[in-house]
Amino acid sequence: MIQPKTKEHIRRWFCLHLPKYATLAGCAAVLAGVIGVTASQLQVVTVSDSHGKKSTVVSAERKVVDLIAQAGITPNSSEDELVVTETSANSNSIHILRAYDVPVTADGQTVSVITTGGTVEEVLAEGGITLGADDEVEPARGTVIEEGDSITIRRVRYDTYTVEEVIPSEVVYEYTSLFYRQKSYEQVMQEGSDGLDEVTYRDKYVDGEWVEKVELNRTTVVGMVQNIIKAYGEGAPVSSFVGPEVVDGQPSEGVTQVFTSQRSTGYSASPTARGASGRRLSYGTVAVNPNIIPYGTLLYITSDDGRFVYGYAYAADTGTAMMTGHAFIDLYYETYDESCKNAVIPVTVYVISDDVAAQYEDQNDAILDEILAERGITN
Repeated sequence: MIQPKTKEHIRRWFCLHLPKYATLAGCAAVLAGVIGVTASQLQVVTVSDSHGKKSTVVSAERKVVDLIAQAGITPNSSEDELVVTETSANSNSIHILRAYDVPVTADGQTVSVITTGGTVEEVLAEGGITLGADDEVEPARGTVIEEGDSITIRRVRYDTYTVEEVIPSEVVYEYTSLFYRQKSYEQVMQEGSDGLDEVTYRDKYVDGEWVEKVELNRTTVVGMVQNIIKAYGEGAPVSSFVGPEVVDGQPSEGVTQVFTSQRSTGYSASPTARGASGRRLSYGTVAVNPNIIPYGTLLYITSDDGRFVYGYAYAADTGTAMMTGHAFIDLYYETYDESCKNAVIPVTVYVISDDVAAQYEDQNDAILDEILAERGITN
């Protein structure tokens, strides 16, 4: 409980001091109001440029020009661009994109394009330089250009046209040891003829200079026919049938019998003929005595001196000379002239076992089908 004397002291103090403090309180309230209003008008502004400069100012100024002046970072030219970004109510950023020259070389001259950046296409558009659809640009069209870069344009033009071209007949040699007695002899197996193609080309020109020709399309109007010539080839077999690898003139495996220095003759027949075994006749089929060499046996035949190689062959036919012993084997040729040229030859005949021969049966059947297809007949 406050004593009466104490109450009187408090009353007197208020009477003496209250007017002074009331005045101060009023001033403080006014000042607080002014500060509040001023603070609400201040903003923090970050000013930077594309050269890496950066400064921050606190100001109540609203004009961008005055703000960047306060920051000490000002545009160098009228080509510079200002990018203003409001990050919050009292915070903003101003970025100055510095303009720079980009040398552009095109059409035989170099010009400068002033830009603040962008892709190659955007910079060229700023300079009013157009690009054709086929023009080549370095750097590429979508590349972002930086200060110090340059652009080179190569004007590209294409010419497309169609011409007729003669295709000369090819000369193809088929080598055989058949002509070992007359090595210079050549036999024309097929007369060749030129072909005719319709060809579409496209020429490329860069800055007016021709640089390349590209073939776009080729259509055969008249087919070229090869000129096929049969000529002598040392050790080249007459037959195209296959069997075990030949090493030092003889099969490397599967040999069950060898008949040396046997009299061989030559014969020919109709292209559609079949041997006594029922097998179609072709290079690589021979006539035998089936009592000595059964039909269907795979053989390898070569002359005793190795100059003539008939190659792998199947026992497929027979004849009087073989049955009477006047000849051991009769070699099939596709022309009468060929059969006469070789006439009688002493040969060595290697008999291949059935199990080894079976390994090559499918391959040789395919070879025979191909031979017959060339004749226009089926097996």
